[in-house]
Amino acid sequence: MDKNVWTEFLEHNWQIVQDNWLYILIGLVLLLVILKIVRTLVKWLIIIVVIAGLLVYSGISFEQVGKVVTQAKDDAINKVQSEALNMMIKEGQNAKYTSNGDGTFTVSSSNLEVKGPFEGDKVKVWYQGMSLGEWSMSDTVKKYIDSAKDLAAVQPPQSP
Repeated sequence: MDKNVWTEFLEHNWQIVQDNWLYILIGLVLLLVILKIVRTLVKWLIIIVVIAGLLVYSGISFEQVGKVVTQAKDDAINKVQSEALNMMIKEGQNAKYTSNGDGTFTVSSSNLEVKGPFEGDKVKVWYQGMSLGEWSMSDTVKKYIDSAKDLAAVQPPQSP
């Protein structure tokens, strides 16, 4: 996660925390008591209500919480996409190119799978079995596909 997002969030809300520290402390103690005593789905509903009440009372808006969550999500997605691109560079020489009968192709390696139409500019990418959505054909993606095509052209077809 981006440290600047948390720093900005805490700087903005530090005065609110200082003004309402007693209510926040009571809320945290209440949460701990609930966690120790109640052991069902009701426990989690009560915890969510207490946290929401603390957030509303302390002046932290749901918009601010939403921005932090959105930033964290974007950071996680960018990191996974970056790892997938690095994996394309590493696994390009071991990738397997398959021409499907429906006008599409599949390139797969141990960690990646890329599917798309022959003449399209978008492909679907899976990294370690997790869909990363539809990507535009960047240089790295094109090199990954081309290296798999070249490898398939050099290797003789295997008999079943």
